[in-house]
Amino acid sequence: MPKLDFTPSGEAESGYAKYFYFHRADTSFEDAYLDIRECDALASGSSIYMGADSATMAAAMTNYGALAGGIGGAIGSAVADAIFGSAARREQRRTNLRNCMGFKGYQRYGLPRELWTAFNFEEGLGRKGEAVRLKALAMQALVASGAAPTTKALGL
Repeated sequence: MPKLDFTPSGEAESGYAKYFYFHRADTSFEDAYLDIRECDALASGSSIYMGADSATMAAAMTNYGALAGGIGGAIGSAVADAIFGSAARREQRRTNLRNCMGFKGYQRYGLPRELWTAFNFEEGLGRKGEAVRLKALAMQALVASGAAPTTKALGL
């Protein structure tokens, strides 16, 4: 069972939008594991594509030819996605996960980042390997079905 005890502080509370866990009273580990896996699949199944806009692509193709415009657009899209897309995908995954688990009746509780990282993962530039993912989801289910939290529920 991961460590969940901490003394709340302003610094920890400022990160609760990113660093949280779920709990539902009277839930078995098996039910929590099925719920968290389903919500993880739904939350990580969506993605955001941040490609070059059509005006930029058209100008590049007119000035430098189709091949150069296409290559430049692909490089620009990859750079923009690495900078902005990763954070947007992480935020979208968190929002989708909160909505799904909230729909299933789980409450959300905040954690400091250093405790959260012991049993969670972030994805932005690529999907975690299944072994890493399943281990983290099992630990999250253990927490979700474990002892009642002593801190205040955050809501969605």
